[in-house]
Amino acid sequence: MMRAKPILWSAALVIALSSTAAFANVVVVKSLGPSAKAYPPGKTLAASAKITLQGGDVVTVLGPSSAQTLRGPGNFDASQISLASAAGQRGRFGALRAAEVAHNPSIWDIDVTQSGKVCVTNPSKLQLWRPDTDGSSSVQIQSSDGQVQKLSWAAGKALAPWPSALPLKSGSQYQIQWAESGDKSSLDVITVSSVPADMVGTAQVLIENGCQNQLDLLVASANKSK
Repeated sequence: MMRAKPILWSAALVIALSSTAAFANVVVVKSLGPSAKAYPPGKTLAASAKITLQGGDVVTVLGPSSAQTLRGPGNFDASQISLASAAGQRGRFGALRAAEVAHNPSIWDIDVTQSGKVCVTNPSKLQLWRPDTDGSSSVQIQSSDGQVQKLSWAAGKALAPWPSALPLKSGSQYQIQWAESGDKSSLDVITVSSVPADMVGTAQVLIENGCQNQLDLLVASANKSK
């Protein structure tokens, strides 16, 4: 009997993992058309749910590791999305968190070319990302209380740490101006105390806080990983 226990525990573990994958939730991240009120961004659907769309509906749904855009009219099973995601889940979200996707920042790095709300998980490790790394460049960052700091990138570098001399405060706005062109962007910072380790939970946090640019990047990266 003692020898049978490891086998029984192993079997139980397999069943538990299979059950978790089978009942993984999906979340609506974008919704357009007549059924938009029925499927608002942030709505979580169980794997057993049926998604019924009318003509003109376009709904993007994110599973554990991939996103899928559904177009109406038609009836769709949420289980198809969650199971397809679970089948290829290993390593994908980790790659997004580590900014390993070429030419794309991590969803937690700030894209200095875009304005809007940004969700920050760890202010002390925040990095600013620029898409053009051909030459050196610099920006001036000004907080809503008038403090100013300069930040520079060396040629070939895409990331630079947020200046430690400029406190990053949740609820504050920061203006970023490029030294070379004078172009400006505006960031409204929201500090997020804890973020789920899965894509669905992360998407919900971004939706709840209005961090649309990061949500778009999360969905785009999920689409690439399918």
